[in-house]
Amino acid sequence: MSILRQWLGWLLNKLGLPGFVADTDYRSQQLHAHVRVRRKQLFTIVSVNGLDVYFRRLTGRLDGVGLDPTDDYRPARARGSARPRGRDAPVHRQ
Repeated sequence: MSILRQWLGWLLNKLGLPGFVADTDYRSQQLHAHVRVRRKQLFTIVSVNGLDVYFRRLTGRLDGVGLDPTDDYRPARARGSARPRGRDAPVHRQ
């Protein structure tokens, strides 16, 4: 069954279809991490420690990022920021 799931996942990725996610809220006291996934009409929002990452609902493409002032986000905890090279371009750090 695992091989069938992997093959199906590979096929869906090749077809460019977005993945499925469920609304969830996860907190780790040991790691001081708060991860939240919310599905809205136009976007899926993945929040990590108050940093919101917006993905287009139908395509799964990255649309933008923002800060949630209601979450306990402290900019001093951020290691730094980087500007993407182009629209929807991933940022690679080494």
